[in-house]
Amino acid sequence: MPRRRVSFAGVAFALLVLATLAAFAWSQRLKRDPLVLDRVTFGVVESRAFTPNGDCVFDRERIRFRVTRSDHAVIQVVKPGGRLMVTLVRDKYLKRYSFTTLYWDGRTRFGHRAPPGRYKLRVKLLEQDRVLVPPGALKLHRAAKVRGACKAAARAGARDGA
Repeated sequence: MPRRRVSFAGVAFALLVLATLAAFAWSQRLKRDPLVLDRVTFGVVESRAFTPNGDCVFDRERIRFRVTRSDHAVIQVVKPGGRLMVTLVRDKYLKRYSFTTLYWDGRTRFGHRAPPGRYKLRVKLLEQDRVLVPPGALKLHRAAKVRGACKAAARAGARDGA
């Protein structure tokens, strides 16, 4: 009985099939894992415009989220392409299943007003060595700059008994 030779192509094909099956099994396992960053919300009311112009109305955007695993994090606001606009906090301890609420005033890291547009939240989990960018965006709209409106609004509120 003649002996069969095993070709390199046959071995390579068998290894590729095994690698494909292993990758499929791994991806299915990852799909079952719970999200690390969940319940992300931006703003108080979704239909309102975030207009940081100094009139004390919609001048800050609320960012709220929770993590499912405790970790230290760096939380940033970035352009959709990844360019850093501002770092909100550095090395903040995030406790698992506790909500974290931060506010962005529409300023860049240099203190200038950010241009209008869509911005993303980026959470760098330091101990897990992960960078998470959740879906959704902060929508900054342009509005005319108002000087002294906050003080006038506060005086009017105090006068009305609010």
